[in-house]
Amino acid sequence: MINLSNELITNIDLINKLISLFEKKNLPSSIIFSGPKGIGKATSAFYLVSKLLVNDPNKNYNKLIYSNTHPNVKYLVKEFDEKTGKHKNYISVNQIRKLDNFIYQSSFENLPKFIIIDSSDDLNNNSSNALLKILEEPKPNTFFIIISNQISSLLPTIRSRSINFNFNAPNIDEFEKILSMNDINEIDNFNFLYKFSNKSPGIALQINSDKLNNLYSTIINILKLNDELISDELIELSEYVKNFTIDE
Repeated sequence: MINLSNELITNIDLINKLISLFEKKNLPSSIIFSGPKGIGKATSAFYLVSKLLVNDPNKNYNKLIYSNTHPNVKYLVKEFDEKTGKHKNYISVNQIRKLDNFIYQSSFENLPKFIIIDSSDDLNNNSSNALLKILEEPKPNTFFIIISNQISSLLPTIRSRSINFNFNAPNIDEFEKILSMNDINEIDNFNFLYKFSNKSPGIALQINSDKLNNLYSTIINILKLNDELISDELIELSEYVKNFTIDE
């Protein structure tokens, strides 16, 4: 199951533009969704795919798409390593090469195919070059959506074969709405969370609200003390932030 909302709050005009391009048969075969981590690029990708595939109200394609079982949608992320209990460091070259089977198999009900790569930051040299090889020979009615948190890390040759769409971070009202949709309502200072997470609902959702309130109090105490900083509080703060920034 893909843990993403099927309701779109931000960048609605951009997604509508892409829908219009698809309807006019002008959607590029490879597009990049770029912007800071956690601002809704994956949510937007799945929303877009659902709108382009769900053209029959009598068929429950949405459920298949969001459960990651639709035969025409491939969602590529780092594989989970059962031995270590963690995700692998990279999307492997084998994962990219296996896309050939998906691309060249018969299309379900002659619908378009979509490959969502989340994210390009997780590609290494080998997997990047394997992806480039596929993009160099695009197949009709097959579309790549490449999610990128740092577009500078993406191979220039991949960028040159794709059209980049930059995503805006949510404003404070959109930010609060997204968090409320995820049952986070009792926050003392939404503005602090908004700034602390760099306007990223995805990052904010990773923060435990109790820990956030403690962190907020710690920062306020440190600021009040000026130069008379309590080392234990600084260590606690730095350790918390360090763990928070690690990609789980």
